[in-house]
Amino acid sequence: MRRVPIFATLVVLLACATMAGLGFWQLDRAKEKEVAIARLASNLDAAPIAIDRTVDLDRQLFRPASATCGPSPTRLEGAGRFGFRLLADCRPLDGGQMLMVQLGTTRRLIGAGQWSGGDVTGTLTQAPDNRALPARIADPRPPMPMIVADPPVIPFSERPAPPSIADIPNNHRSYAVQWFAFAAVALVIYVLALRRRRA
Repeated sequence: MRRVPIFATLVVLLACATMAGLGFWQLDRAKEKEVAIARLASNLDAAPIAIDRTVDLDRQLFRPASATCGPSPTRLEGAGRFGFRLLADCRPLDGGQMLMVQLGTTRRLIGAGQWSGGDVTGTLTQAPDNRALPARIADPRPPMPMIVADPPVIPFSERPAPPSIADIPNNHRSYAVQWFAFAAVALVIYVLALRRRRA
């Protein structure tokens, strides 16, 4: 009867323990995400807020908001079935945190121009993050806050779809199941390999 290989067994057990640990970590992340989503859902019904240097923008996402912005160049970005979104940067005139403004959406391909700035109202959300996955892993900071202007600033724009809580992914529980499944499969395969080795 052959002995159980100690080194290989330790490696497999360590790998399984690591994968199980990642599963429990994802469960913790799921609970944190649920708390954050509940807070954001409460922001939808909160009173409008005027953005200045004292506002913590990340905690006010999905809240009705207003800002007074300085002039900025504009740029066009794809918006899926909505066509294109016209974006500008907004540095509040009181010197607060930089954010982005979605001036409106259009199905026409228009050239970039200059926005004269001014008062803008809408819903505070996050700017689209079009970075590739490696770039997001290297720099995990969340995207810049953005006001989706409502009414739109550009006159030919369609009325924007309001930001939705349903668009915020919370896949951590499914990731946890995957890690637990990986650990179980690895353990089963190793046990079967040991039984075959003994035979």
